[in-house]
Amino acid sequence: MVDKDTKKFERETFKDKILRQLEEANQSLDDVASETGFSAPKKTSVTPETPSQVSNRVSDKLSSTDTDDVEKVARPLTSRVATGRLAKAQQTPSDLAFQDTPVSSEAFDAEADQTSIEDTAEIKNIKRVTRQSKENYTRSTKKKSKKLAGKIIAIVVLVLFIVGGATGFLGYQYVMSEIQPYSTTDKSTKAVEIPAGVASKEIGQILEKKHIIKNATAFQYYTKLKSLTGFKSGYYNLSPSMSLTTIAKTLQEGGTEKPVEPILGKITIPEGFTIDQMAEKISDNVLTKSDKDKTPFTKEEFLKVVTDPAFIEKMKTTYPELFESLPATDSGVKYQLEGYLFPATYEYTKKSTMTTVVEQMIATMNQNLKPYYATIKEGPNPKTVNEILSIAALTEKEANNDADRRNVAQVFYNRMNVGMTLGSNISILYAEGKLGQKTTLAEDAAVNTSLDSPFNLYLNLGYGPGPVTNPSLSAIKAAVEPTDNDDLYFVADVTTGKVYFSETQAEHDANVQKYVNDKLANKEAQ
Repeated sequence: MVDKDTKKFERETFKDKILRQLEEANQSLDDVASETGFSAPKKTSVTPETPSQVSNRVSDKLSSTDTDDVEKVARPLTSRVATGRLAKAQQTPSDLAFQDTPVSSEAFDAEADQTSIEDTAEIKNIKRVTRQSKENYTRSTKKKSKKLAGKIIAIVVLVLFIVGGATGFLGYQYVMSEIQPYSTTDKSTKAVEIPAGVASKEIGQILEKKHIIKNATAFQYYTKLKSLTGFKSGYYNLSPSMSLTTIAKTLQEGGTEKPVEPILGKITIPEGFTIDQMAEKISDNVLTKSDKDKTPFTKEEFLKVVTDPAFIEKMKTTYPELFESLPATDSGVKYQLEGYLFPATYEYTKKSTMTTVVEQMIATMNQNLKPYYATIKEGPNPKTVNEILSIAALTEKEANNDADRRNVAQVFYNRMNVGMTLGSNISILYAEGKLGQKTTLAEDAAVNTSLDSPFNLYLNLGYGPGPVTNPSLSAIKAAVEPTDNDDLYFVADVTTGKVYFSETQAEHDANVQKYVNDKLANKEAQ
């Protein structure tokens, strides 16, 4: 069977292919003739030979040659016809003769049509399979590309989210760090000058250069955010431990025209403290919350100064109105300066000494009493400063608000006016050394009213030798300007501190039973 050349068949008809192959065969025979010395007969007509004619002619020529010639002819013919449809004609030398069998054109057409149909179906099937494979591959590639793209996008988004979150967190941490105090442990202060007309940006740069704040830009934006403006020029003593808000508010208050010695710490003396209690507080630096941060002063130094005769004499000369009626050392007082040291918060610097701190307390008392000196001496009921301070000291402890203090002060004056003792438990507790100490309600109520002491105001008339505490300005005002009343007695509720007043002993006894004895009994029963 003739081999099918599908590629060529696609480009030409089956008849054209046969004619082309015959022409090639003729050309091959011409080549054989030239090699063997035989000449091919010339064509007498342009009409192409039929396959049978060609076959007979070739057969005649092959039969007229010897075996060697046939082999010579067969070799070139085989090489030239091997690629055509007549390949089986050159399997063996004996097969070189063509069969003289006529082949009709219908047979060729039928074979061509059958081959065309078979080839076309096969090609279509190949094309279909190829197209499907290509489409499947394309879809698979696109699907994989989409998955890969989705993964890449997810990774990119995740990375951006992580980077953004980390950046935001680090940025927040940085900002929060920059607005914190420069140092939480350095409580010292530094003198800082703020020139007139500078903006918050320049102020921040000055403070950063002085190591008061961490970041000038942070100060600028923080003050704008908090609406902290209106900073004033001058000299300021600022500490690295101060917050930005504290610094800004200090700058709003205004500085001094000249530098002031920087503050190292502060000492706070609570209202109503005795000198013994003050001595315990003198070493406590309230500028810091740490108990380990102490002042350079000690209890012993404080007590030495307040009992120093030379120092007291100097103070009497410096503040004559205040110390005009100061108790003598032999009057029975424990400390001459008891009641004359004003309770407040005091700052100290490198130049401060224990003597200068105590003098500052005395100077502050003098300053607060100045408006009342004339009233005390020349009022309707003239008194001495020592008497006013003594009443104020008792009033400080007997009542806990301004209204009650004014009424209590008047009760004391009423009792003295009718020749009665003041009858204060506070003075006895002071004499016993218990004032300021933690005592129970029963101990406060059951004081020794027969105690042999000039401060026993149940037995001794008058105000006592001197103040028993260092009173506040509120108690001093109550002593100078009491509320007018006719009461001779008062008692405080041992549970609430509220004071109840009465004019008669019977009313007073009833109040004592109700607000003291019964309350104590109920408390013990519980």
